[in-house]
Amino acid sequence: MQLRILVDIVSAVGTVHEVCRVVARHDPDLARQLKRAVSSVGLNAGEGLGARGGNRTVRLESAMNSGREAILGLRIAGAAGYLDAASVAREVDALDRIVATLYKLAYRPGRAS
Repeated sequence: MQLRILVDIVSAVGTVHEVCRVVARHDPDLARQLKRAVSSVGLNAGEGLGARGGNRTVRLESAMNSGREAILGLRIAGAAGYLDAASVAREVDALDRIVATLYKLAYRPGRAS
């Protein structure tokens, strides 16, 4: 069984990687960092969802922090004029939902450990 959050993360990774092609024309370093951050969301979430106890929480926290990094990277790319406001808003919204879901999975009462 695959959790919906993993499907959403993979979708966001694909979309952000596409956006990074535009960013890379202006700022290759920002594009690389943004790609690493969004990929890290998926890798850490996948590891965390398969872990137990404290490791689960730590990996999900890492995934959330990488999501926040990716959100800020998108906002920076928008502020620099590399991306249009609609693209930034759409991707930030998707990542915000992912981070919120990861938070619930990490900290909800009665979660399986």
